Order: sequence, then C-alpha cells, then structure tokens
Amino acid sequence: MKRLLSLVLVLALAALCAGCGGAQARSAPAAAEAGAAEGAKAPSQGPAAETPSAESAAGGKILVVYFSATGTTRGVAERIAALSGADLAEIVPAQPYTSEDLNYSDRTTRASAEQNDPDARPEIAADVPLDGYTTVYLGYPIWWGQAPRIMSTFAESHDFTGITVIPFCTSGSSGIGRSGQTLAGQAGSGVWLEGRRFASDVREETLREWIEETGGTGMGKTLRLAIGDTRVSVAWEENASVAALKELVKNGPLTVRMSAYGGFEQVGSLPASLPRNDAQTTTEAGDIVLYAGDQIVVFYGSNSWAYTRLGKITDKSGPELKELLANGDAVITLFLE
Repeated sequence: MKRLLSLVLVLALAALCAGCGGAQARSAPAAAEAGAAEGAKAPSQGPAAETPSAESAAGGKILVVYFSATGTTRGVAERIAALSGADLAEIVPAQPYTSEDLNYSDRTTRASAEQNDPDARPEIAADVPLDGYTTVYLGYPIWWGQAPRIMSTFAESHDFTGITVIPFCTSGSSGIGRSGQTLAGQAGSGVWLEGRRFASDVREETLREWIEETGGTGMGKTLRLAIGDTRVSVAWEENASVAALKELVKNGPLTVRMSAYGGFEQVGSLPASLPRNDAQTTTEAGDIVLYAGDQIVVFYGSNSWAYTRLGKITDKSGPELKELLANGDAVITLFLE
C-alpha cells in the first residue's frame, strides 16, 4: 500500500514539473518579443538621436567664413557667428601676411603688388569645406578699395550652388563697393546678396538688425507650402533656385494665384526670376518645378518638359492632390516656419 502511495506521489510530482516547464517554455517567446521591442527603441535613446541644432533641425546650416590679416575682421566674424548661431571657419593664407606686407604707403609690398595684379591668387593653407551649408556669411577686409586677392582664390575654388552668400567687410573708412559682385562673378554660382561694411567697434544691435535684414532669423527656418487652406509637406531641393525662393519670402508669406493648365498642373507667376538649371523632366503628381525662371508649377498629373526641380509634395497621394488642384484655379502660399 505504501509502495502504491509513493508511486502515485511521484507521478503527480512529475506531472506538476512538466506543467511548470511548459509554462516557462511558452512565456519565453513573449519575453524575447518584449526585448526586441525595447531594442528597436534603443537608437532613439542613444547618441545618434541627440537633439539637433537649430540649424540642422530646420534643414539648413549657416557658416561664417572670414579672412583676417590683422584680427579686425575676425572679431566681427566671431560676433556674427554668435548672433546667428552659425559655424565659424577661417581662410588661412599658406604664406601669412606680415606687418611689412601690409604697409599701405609702400607700393612695393606684397599686398600692394597683389592688389595691383587682377590675376594674383594667393594660396590658401587648407580648404574650407562648404558641404551641408545653405547660407554663408563671407567676411574680409577692404584693401585698396577691393577684397584681398585671396578671396578670389576662395571664390573660384568652390561650388556655391544651393548656397546663399552674404558678404561683409571691415575697413577704417572705405565701403564694400563692388567687391561682393566681383567675387560673385568669379564664383559663377550661388545666390549672392548685397554686402555691407562694418567698423571694428560695430554695435551688437547693428549686427543683429543686419542679420535679421539678410534673413538671419529665417535661416534656421524651413520653407513651407499651403494649397488653399491645406498645408502640405514638401521635400525641397538643395539648389540655388530654392535658396532664391526662400529669399523671396523672408519678409513674409508669398501668395501666388495659380491657373489650371492641361489637366495635370497649376501654374503661377513669381514676383521675380529665380536662378534656373533646366533639364528635360518627366513629372509626377506632387512635383514642384520652376518654368521659364519666373513661374512655379505644381503637378497633380504628369508632363515632360525642360524644368528646374524645386521640390516634391510628400504627404499627399495622387488622388488627394487631384482633389486639391484639379477643381479650377488654385492659390498657394509660401512661408517660413
């Protein structure tokens, strides 16, 4: 009897252990899934997801680039960078300028000889990369009424496509003159704004107002688009045309009255011509292009022509765009935010 009772107890204990093991086996996949879900969130908690800077969060980075032989331009450049939240880079000559080189009263000095030679191109010690920047403040002293020839070296050695360049200079009395236009011609690319001269002791309020006037407060902002009362998301191109379009709206929203055309697009005139880089393009619904330099086109269908790409609406399907754009003329609004 005791043997029978012992056998029953052993069998019961075995069954209980088997049940526990089965429960553990079934719960293991659930634990693994929970771990995988936590792992999927991990990148957003790591260094790669640190809060971006104001410039990068808005899709455009700012750089202040300067050449300074005596330190005067450096001081102003540093203040502009601090006020605009920009990065800072120096154009360093391969052969530094000495005080003797800068003797303005001696026409035989190095600086005098360079300024008297339009083809002089002093070598730069190290390249200043512009990749990723959409706005560049470009600073230099004024020598004999012109930008130093090393600025021509810099202008000719970079591609400014998609970049807005804002020149500024320092001098005791001479204005900036046509130095900015000269550098723009030598660069041959980019959108170059009118420059300005500053004294070494320029007031912070003056610099702040100038930064705002040149769009500094909007540089960290993104170009937005609304069709009627409907805001849409746009992936804008990084080119000179978009930079110039952004410049058009820096002082406030731009409303463009569009006209339906061809059963596949809306076309509207801009208040100014923009830089163009036309290429044969077959468009899709959502494409935004520049036509003939001064017309903006939003597609809800397809066409093939020579256009400059501006961007693409990313949050609306073809049928949704047709609903927005195919029922008569439309109105679009461009603004910074």
